[in-house]
Amino acid sequence: MVVATEARKIQRLKKILGRYSPDQELHLFANWTSESIWVPPKDNNTQLALSMLNQFSPFTSKEVCWDAVVKEHRSKFTQVREIELPKPSIRLPQGRLFVSVTERKDFDRIDDPIPNCVHTRLDEFLSSEGMKRGAKVYYIKPLCVESEHQLIFTTREQLEAVIARIQTEVFAEYRRMYLGHRAQQVASGVVNMGLAIPRWFIKRYLNRKKLEIDEFHAKLEFERRQQALLATQAFHENRTTGCTFDEMLALLDPPDREDVIEQYVRENELSNFNRQTFLLASAATLPWFVALSVGIAKAVTVALAASVVVCDPAFVAELPDCEGALFKIGHFDEVDGVLHVEI
Repeated sequence: MVVATEARKIQRLKKILGRYSPDQELHLFANWTSESIWVPPKDNNTQLALSMLNQFSPFTSKEVCWDAVVKEHRSKFTQVREIELPKPSIRLPQGRLFVSVTERKDFDRIDDPIPNCVHTRLDEFLSSEGMKRGAKVYYIKPLCVESEHQLIFTTREQLEAVIARIQTEVFAEYRRMYLGHRAQQVASGVVNMGLAIPRWFIKRYLNRKKLEIDEFHAKLEFERRQQALLATQAFHENRTTGCTFDEMLALLDPPDREDVIEQYVRENELSNFNRQTFLLASAATLPWFVALSVGIAKAVTVALAASVVVCDPAFVAELPDCEGALFKIGHFDEVDGVLHVEI
């Protein structure tokens, strides 16, 4: 009875795979056994704490704060899921293990060397009917450390300990920064309120100056095109070969913004102060005393999540009709200098 049930399951999988990849024979590689676990980046505590400072008060629950941090900085977190292998593959044993997951939209971030045969097979699948039918493709790498060719895989307890330690450090940084950050926010609000009216007048003045230069710039551009048109007509009258307006226009350099300002100042005999004002208005920026605002610069350092070494990476496909099952596109690893590939 068990054999018959297993045979029917295999027949069903073959029928499904035939619809999704007629030019490739895919085999079951593993099954998802958990939802996504988002591991935060380490050594990035200040940036994560700042995102909480800007949104929440000290009375907000940690769960709400952390969910917001994960949502805002999702691209910096490492997605981890648990899989179960029904049989060994290269150096991966049968059973459950945790893997980092890279989704299709982030494949451009992969910097690991990929064998040509695996790359070709992946390209074939990405252009197959399977993708049009809604298949998903992932790049997975087991979380492990290697010791004398033996792989020591990351356990759930170790993973949870890493996440808990980073969370503790982030909330400690949040508490340390809270009073100083709030004082700076109050000072920034007072300064911004005091500068609101002067900022409005100066911005309006600069917009008028920018409009002046825009009109003069448009006038010079019109003259440039007029010259190109006249030159084209003269060329047609005196030459037998053709020359288009666009070709002639390309020979005449468009007026540079600073040159336009210099010419406008000379023609109207304006002062150097007016010249600087026009340059400032054209740059669409405000002087330091107008744009003054107190704040803290955000860090942009992106660190790795967990101190682990990755091995035995694989490209796998998840089909809509077999949700939870992962089919092997290409699995590879280098052992003692020899590259092993399973496709």
